[in-house]
Amino acid sequence: MTPDLQQRLSELSTQLAEILMTAAFLAGEIRTVVQSEQDPPTSMRPARAKQPPLRDGPRSRPLVDDSTLSVFWDGKTCSLGNTILFRLAGRLARQPNQYIPANQLLGDVWEGGVKSPDTIRSAVRHLRKRFSQAGMDDLAAAIHGTGGRYGLILDGQR
Repeated sequence: MTPDLQQRLSELSTQLAEILMTAAFLAGEIRTVVQSEQDPPTSMRPARAKQPPLRDGPRSRPLVDDSTLSVFWDGKTCSLGNTILFRLAGRLARQPNQYIPANQLLGDVWEGGVKSPDTIRSAVRHLRKRFSQAGMDDLAAAIHGTGGRYGLILDGQR
């Protein structure tokens, strides 16, 4: 297998994974709408225990959508366009709650271009700012860096 074919297959598998995440997210939304339409009005409904949310709550993994170049999180959208910030968000979201070494991020996000650790710090700072501007302060705060590693830490542990 040629390196070009291997790279293309890798890109396609990443896109497929993101599409499947989008489909799962949309299926949950459809399920919520259908369930709300099927349930009788509250006054006619017998009392029952509160149902758990369909997703894992506000700490579930963010959805990174290649088709819209956006990140979806807790009912909000942050459009990043075809940028380094979008690729960085996608890379961090692919392995939430894990720290990724800077050299691996440089290879995956910057495609091996010669960059310094300052490049990653700057991109992380800008990504946090964009998430905050989109009303995703908790997602922005979940991006951590330590010892030359960065991660999207959603479980609250550093």
